[in-house]
Amino acid sequence: DLHCDEVTTDILCNTDNREECKRQSNNEQSIPFLSHLISTTWVHDEDLGRGFLLLADGGRSGRIWRWEVGGGPITIGRSLHMEWSGCRSGLWVDGEGTKMRNGTCPDNIFSGSMSSCSKNALEQKTSSPPLLGSASLAVELTRDAERSSIGKNIVVAEWGERRIVRVEGETGARTPLVVLVPPPKQNDKVEIDGDGLEEGGEAAQVRVKRPNHLTYTPFGDLLFSDNRDNVGIVYRLKEAVHVQPISAEQSRDAHGWERSSIEDQADQNNIDILFQSDAAVEGLALGSDYSILYILVASPGGKTVYRLLLDSDDDDGSGDAPSDEAKEGERVRSSVFYSMSSDDCDNDQLVYNDSVGSKLSVDDKGTLYIITCSSTVTLLSQEEGRVISTLTLQGTESLTSIGFGEDGYLYMTSPNELRRIKTRIGGMVLPTNLVVPKPSKSAAADGDKQRRQKRDKK
Repeated sequence: DLHCDEVTTDILCNTDNREECKRQSNNEQSIPFLSHLISTTWVHDEDLGRGFLLLADGGRSGRIWRWEVGGGPITIGRSLHMEWSGCRSGLWVDGEGTKMRNGTCPDNIFSGSMSSCSKNALEQKTSSPPLLGSASLAVELTRDAERSSIGKNIVVAEWGERRIVRVEGETGARTPLVVLVPPPKQNDKVEIDGDGLEEGGEAAQVRVKRPNHLTYTPFGDLLFSDNRDNVGIVYRLKEAVHVQPISAEQSRDAHGWERSSIEDQADQNNIDILFQSDAAVEGLALGSDYSILYILVASPGGKTVYRLLLDSDDDDGSGDAPSDEAKEGERVRSSVFYSMSSDDCDNDQLVYNDSVGSKLSVDDKGTLYIITCSSTVTLLSQEEGRVISTLTLQGTESLTSIGFGEDGYLYMTSPNELRRIKTRIGGMVLPTNLVVPKPSKSAAADGDKQRRQKRDKK
């Protein structure tokens, strides 16, 4: 079940509750089954006059769930928002580490009943599903909208298709936003999938592998992460809000595209690397003034939050996780904001599973909320990264994500549960009046033109 106010203990079929299991089995109905909840995002519907929470399910071929409280006396609760949200074609499933045959999307589970006594539920609890579903969600930023959560288009990170798409609210078409990205750099060499190492020269593009942590900036850029071969990378898709939509007819063919549009794009400079680390990225969050990006990375030995200075009018470029010695004359753009060892978790173990889940969020006052141990949330002050509070939850499942709704609750997920806590402080509010206007054939305004030139300067 999808629990929201409290955690309940599932009933397993055994000799002590056989009568209860028999009663529930007689009332079986085919319902979708939660597989592996990974992240959430809040959407405000102007037509309904209220908002709802979308949940990304990364298990198997993926689902997007919807949780909402109705305007009347009856709570609407959970509903299925989208089926097969991460894998549809199977064209990009290679079988390695997915427990699936090459070119095959796994079937999503339908349990026999809401009870965990069902056979499918019991199998789900005793085995880990292949993670080829939807890893992260975001509402596309709309210029001059009343709030950033208002938008018809939802951006989805598809692990089975190895791409990031925008689901068009008007047509349902899936417009590819990100397919190819610059590869991670290793010393003076560039890693190329399937082609060994390429010495110097212009690096070939590679298909994104495990896109995650979708985050819009106030200017309409889309930030996201990718973890590949023990390297965590943060990318930026410049002016993502202006990517042209494709038609519903093109959407099916787009699964096989090797680039983000049907045309053979020679210029891929709209995506750049902002940060690279030898640990997995577990979360991204903008600071309260939007000039700082907080990056949570994790390894088996512990977790670290980096503080990355985003580009301003007089500072451009990208930065790696800081090394012991900076190069002479080099301006350090990233710094360690907070770090912890796995030993700090004591009996509450640190769970490291290659960035499955968005474990970092920021409230309206700038306080950072981080899932540090399996059932512990640590609150950090934005000034100096000092621990100001901790929140420990009861339950048997490890937390996978944390995020704010606009209904006064802080939401947290574990693989099969949604939890919420009432909070007096909401999440950080993103302005919409700073989105760069859509380019036109006529000359752009001087301010926007200069900004683009400075930001794109190498």
